[in-house]
Amino acid sequence: MALARFILIFLIIFLVIRLITRFIFKKYIKNMQERYQDKQRPYDQKREGDVTIRSSSRQDKKIDQDEGDYVDYEEVDDE
Repeated sequence: MALARFILIFLIIFLVIRLITRFIFKKYIKNMQERYQDKQRPYDQKREGDVTIRSSSRQDKKIDQDEGDYVDYEEVDDE
């Protein structure tokens, strides 16, 4: 009789834990999907064919004075 009671209690606890974990897992997955969709929204709002130009805050490369002068040259044929 004690063995049957133990098995019954064990099965009830197992099923309750299984239901609780399934509920928590579904909530966790739903949260992850919402976060992913929130990150993707700015990119999804563009219509097809729209052109966007992103400018970087990086300034143009500056050449030091010690680097020397730029010399324009032409290619000369030796014929």
